[in-house]
Amino acid sequence: MTAVSASYQLRKDSPLPPIGSASGNATDVYSRTGTGARPAYGGSRTTTAHSDPPDAVPDTASFSSKLTNIEAQRVMSVLMDMQRKVQLVGLLPDSMDRRMSTIFSAEIFAAIAELRHLEDRYETLLGENINKPSRDSITPEMRDIGRQIRSVTRSLVRHFLQNPTAASKLRYLKSTKLPSVAQFEQLLQEVKMLVYERLGTTVEDEKAKLDQLSIIIAKEQKTSNDVASLREELDKAKKERTVEINKRNEVIRRLKEELRNIKKQAEETTKRLEARSKQKEDSDVQQFRDKELSLKEETAALRTELHELMKANGEKEAQLRKRKFKIESEVENWIHKYDQDMDEKQTELEDITAIYMEEKAQLDELSARHADLKKEYEAIMAERKIEEEKRMEREKQLKRQATAAVRIQAWFKGWRVRRDLKKQRSGSGKKGAKGKGGKGKAKTPKKK
Repeated sequence: MTAVSASYQLRKDSPLPPIGSASGNATDVYSRTGTGARPAYGGSRTTTAHSDPPDAVPDTASFSSKLTNIEAQRVMSVLMDMQRKVQLVGLLPDSMDRRMSTIFSAEIFAAIAELRHLEDRYETLLGENINKPSRDSITPEMRDIGRQIRSVTRSLVRHFLQNPTAASKLRYLKSTKLPSVAQFEQLLQEVKMLVYERLGTTVEDEKAKLDQLSIIIAKEQKTSNDVASLREELDKAKKERTVEINKRNEVIRRLKEELRNIKKQAEETTKRLEARSKQKEDSDVQQFRDKELSLKEETAALRTELHELMKANGEKEAQLRKRKFKIESEVENWIHKYDQDMDEKQTELEDITAIYMEEKAQLDELSARHADLKKEYEAIMAERKIEEEKRMEREKQLKRQATAAVRIQAWFKGWRVRRDLKKQRSGSGKKGAKGKGGKGKAKTPKKK
């Protein structure tokens, strides 16, 4: 909750209401800060040294003069009186302070010692019953000690209020003050200022504040709805973009696979054609070499025979020349056939080369398409990065708006708790009025 609940931790079923002034105003000096902690009115009082408080609380006239309503002036007067008494209770020294016996009278010294003794006793009983159920934790002895503490505290406060000299001596001691007491005094000052602000606020101002608060709440709700809608749109866009990216990645994967297959097929085809062409060429060359060698040997033999025949028989020269012509014609035919076969193989090789160049062009086209797809993928990733930055900025804006809404809610909860606290004080003031006579009457305006 707020600082109100932190400094007002008195158990609801406790028979000992907070120690206050003679009029019964609550000053939560029983608040505990943890397990085994001493109540604010007992234990060691050396935890926090407080500076010398002002000699007097600011005059009620400084606040009442700005309030035109008599009832409001009375409420402020009661709050100022309660604050003055709370300060006096917080200034009460420990019974172990040796200066008390020399500064105060024996009666006051005995009253303070009795108060500390009762506080220690109440703390002991409270520690023994801390783990019991709420109904069983309050014993008759604790109720009796609570009544005694209230009685002694009221007597001391009444004495110091009626004797300014004794109050000055009390301030002169500069006794240490528990953090819970200092916190309660600060809280009481804040409550006084809030009450003053509320009493000085007109109905029109209050209505304007409520209207403004309603507008702020409506804006916050609209902002929350817008944020939810934007989140849904963002999630939808992310899903669509993810599906699109997955599709394109699948296309890229298929194209890469096809490209690898085409490369592999082209390499295999090229190797196979080269091997086949080389094998065929080697075979033809070997055949032609063998044929050429055979023809050359035959030609040599024929020439030898021709020479022998020319020498042996001149008559057969014409016949031999015809035979020579015939053989040379056959050789020329074989050479012509060789040239034709070579031209055919060259044409076949050119066709294979053309096919290879065509497939290479297709490969270049696929490579260019792959580069275009890669650029498009990079553009998509850049857009995603921009969208992510925008999303982070929207989240920061949403966090700032949520923080502002939480602060407004915290302020409203604090105001509601302080209003309930004010009602509780009004109820305790009414009970004090029954026991204290004239001082209790000052609580009637507060109830209204």
